[in-house]
Amino acid sequence: MKRWISFSLFLAVFAVFSFVISVCLGSVNIPLKEFFSVLSSGPGRQDPFNVIFWQVRLPRVILACLVGASLSVAGAILQGLFLNPLADPYVTGVSSGAALGATVAFFLHLSPIPWLSIFALLGGFLTLFFVYSFSRERGRVNIYILLLAGVAVSSLFSALVSVLMVKSGKDLHALIFWLLGSFSGRSWSEVKMALFLIPLSFMPLLYVAEMNILLQGEERALELGVEVERVKKILFLVAAVLTALAVSVSGIIGFIGLVVPHLARLILGPDHRKVILTSLLLGASIMCLSDLVARVAFAPSEMPVGIVTSFFGAPFFIYLLRRRKSGQSF
Repeated sequence: MKRWISFSLFLAVFAVFSFVISVCLGSVNIPLKEFFSVLSSGPGRQDPFNVIFWQVRLPRVILACLVGASLSVAGAILQGLFLNPLADPYVTGVSSGAALGATVAFFLHLSPIPWLSIFALLGGFLTLFFVYSFSRERGRVNIYILLLAGVAVSSLFSALVSVLMVKSGKDLHALIFWLLGSFSGRSWSEVKMALFLIPLSFMPLLYVAEMNILLQGEERALELGVEVERVKKILFLVAAVLTALAVSVSGIIGFIGLVVPHLARLILGPDHRKVILTSLLLGASIMCLSDLVARVAFAPSEMPVGIVTSFFGAPFFIYLLRRRKSGQSF
């Protein structure tokens, strides 16, 4: 318990540090004393630091925190449901549906705000409805059929996205940038949409006892009085909606939802109360820092944040797997 409390305090401090440094650093740096000045003065002033802080940097960083936290929590839920540490938020096919929706918006030459996010969200929800309906048999959600349906839908929608990309012409660069994941140009409009991620990210905490029991298998959970089908449905829907909302405002950002929950389990064990809270804070912090790297690595140009998370996430995940294979503790 002492280790958990100490680690939680460290994560909270790390999250605040990541937030502040992400707001302050960029193509134009905001000195720390100016940070507190513009924060206390509010958005009314029109000096350069104030405009950069309130209209450009702050909504972007808040959105990065919300998306990182929600993808990490969604990954923690799905890894628990599938009993597979390699599951991530995108195995359900929802992200591919959202990508297809966004691609359709680009193809129809609709304005990025708000139609891009609306079409992406609509595509994600339609995919969720299809996969969920297809995986039901005799009133039960078959997790394995759900997983296979998600993989099949992802392949189909990826092919459709590729066809539309070939036909999109001048919008191809902007579409690729979005598909690789980015917070560039995001404003308070996207932040308002993403606010729904906050209650959804904390909702799994209501079911941590059931999730811990499900680690012993569905039959054992039934014997212990868990309403297995009800819990599975609720948690799957929460994870899928978290993914759909996150993808609709940021594009597809890989490895956060895979690596962060896995890392939380390696550090603190399988208790979902610890895993979900740790994933929430750590996911927000890592996404903040990843977006910072995306902004400053090749300034004044920037790269999609999905490239950054994949570039660092893939080798780190391989490193974790090697340690686990050799029997080393974290």
